[in-house]
Amino acid sequence: MNVIGIDVSRGKSHATLITTDFEKQDFNFSHNRSGFKQLAAYLADPVLVIFETTGVYSAQLAYYLSQNKIKFCELNPLEAKMRMSSLRRNKTDASDSFKLAVLGITQAAVIRTRSRHYIDIHYQSLRFLAVQYHKLSRERVRIENQLRSALELSFPELNDIFPVIHSVVALQMIRKYAHPDYLAGLTVKGMTEQLYRVIGKHITRKLIASYCTKVWTAALNSYPAIAADSIEISIIGMLCDEIEGYNQRVALIKDQLIKKAASFPEFKLISSIPGAGQLNTALLMGFAGNIERFENYKQLNAYLGIDLNRYQSGTLVKHDKINRRGNSFARTVEIEMIKSMLRNQGRINNHLVDYYYKLKEPPYSKKDLVAQIACVNHLNRTIMHLVHTNQSYDYQQAVRQ
Repeated sequence: MNVIGIDVSRGKSHATLITTDFEKQDFNFSHNRSGFKQLAAYLADPVLVIFETTGVYSAQLAYYLSQNKIKFCELNPLEAKMRMSSLRRNKTDASDSFKLAVLGITQAAVIRTRSRHYIDIHYQSLRFLAVQYHKLSRERVRIENQLRSALELSFPELNDIFPVIHSVVALQMIRKYAHPDYLAGLTVKGMTEQLYRVIGKHITRKLIASYCTKVWTAALNSYPAIAADSIEISIIGMLCDEIEGYNQRVALIKDQLIKKAASFPEFKLISSIPGAGQLNTALLMGFAGNIERFENYKQLNAYLGIDLNRYQSGTLVKHDKINRRGNSFARTVEIEMIKSMLRNQGRINNHLVDYYYKLKEPPYSKKDLVAQIACVNHLNRTIMHLVHTNQSYDYQQAVRQ
């Protein structure tokens, strides 16, 4: 099989073709119709294309190869750098594309399991939705931090009352009562009626009344750093509007993400694990791609970066640590899965929760994060077993194993 190594840059790429007879040929092409038509001339014979992911710059190339069902590997830049490193430093587009092509010949079996390569174009759409959900959530957090900073000047107690500040009741409460002076002459009953007329379809009257009681009580002893007619108050309202806009966009992407993920058979299998959740399952599939391409859980661990990094030299032996060189987004999603299982432990049966508390038992109780990572390792074992055997989760069977 021929191998083409491609060094991707903005709008164009340098490629090196190594044939089965070990003949080498360099060429350049642009990321447009005519450029890809030029590339197609080198794809006539069976070929493996390998390149580093460069974000939006490599997206066109990945999409073209997927559309035309060309086998390709999209390597993590750190992975590629480690595998191509040598004592002699020589970095050019031509040398990089040649080294990538050599990787495709000498280490094809390894890089195919650790890279992102699409068998189905739908996984690319799923990844795009997962990335968009992550970006929107991160942007919303940025605006939330600005809002919390502003509230420290006007009504700091609201930050303590509302740990989830982007919730419907929090945003409406902050809009109406961003300053304690706005509560002068109001009663808890009057506040409850005002808010219930606005958000009654989403929140029960009892819950609204409980929040109104907390806010009304806090206002009695609050001492703001700004006046009630300061410009900062109007900025707080604008920040609330911006967060509400992000809420709508996040909800829309979430629905599309879950709907897209539900079209794959592994979604039902992974989400059958109690506490995993549909959203986290969809995000994991979006960031990890086709789970079936991993032959065992160790390969999935390596892709996520939770495989152990061991160091021993002579008599020096360091503690084992995870290498953190895999897909950090997918790793974070699986940790969130474990946290969700722990939050819902009172109403679910899950062997991972049992294992977590086993690790926390004295005299060798593990730290919280260490126990969670250990649970992620067991979670990956479970996921691989369910996907490869096409079974839904069964607590009794999981406990026996």
